[in-house]
Amino acid sequence: MYFMLTCQTPSGVESALTSYRPDKLPSGLRRNWAVGKRFPTAPATPVRVEIEEGESGVLLELITGAIPLMTRRLADVLAAAGVANVECFDTEIHDLQTGEVHRSHVAFNIVGAIAAADLSKSKFDASQGVMVAVDFESLAIDPAKAREALLFRLAESVNGIVVHQKVRAAIEKAGIDTLTFLPPEKWVG
Repeated sequence: MYFMLTCQTPSGVESALTSYRPDKLPSGLRRNWAVGKRFPTAPATPVRVEIEEGESGVLLELITGAIPLMTRRLADVLAAAGVANVECFDTEIHDLQTGEVHRSHVAFNIVGAIAAADLSKSKFDASQGVMVAVDFESLAIDPAKAREALLFRLAESVNGIVVHQKVRAAIEKAGIDTLTFLPPEKWVG
């Protein structure tokens, strides 16, 4: 069984908004953290991420913005659960308002985008095509296409992070209760 991994801001809490200036790859293209491909060269570390003035708040367990970030503890749990397709990079998050520098998170790149959507059972808008940017109203995952992968980006909509039930169980067993595991049919993305 598969779930869509998200991290929602708790009610009554303001989450920090992070920003990142992408570095360029040797090809001259900007580094894209969301396409599910291994980087030809690693980014310089620590990766610098900023919280702009007026954007301070709680740093969530999982941040899926321009540069995806997760806590070190989540990265450790994923590795212990057998997830081997996530590249993690040391990160410094600079709060420009307070001057604080946080080293609690790593930037991460999920290596592997799998076309695992069962489009015949999903509700979606594919006006941009059926890969990369499908807009799902309801998603059905085909387990045969997912091939028992533990964690991957959904190739049809790469903003979607899909996790296997085994990974969910490991995260919950570790006491991490700040993530949301949505059934695919309830995921909008």
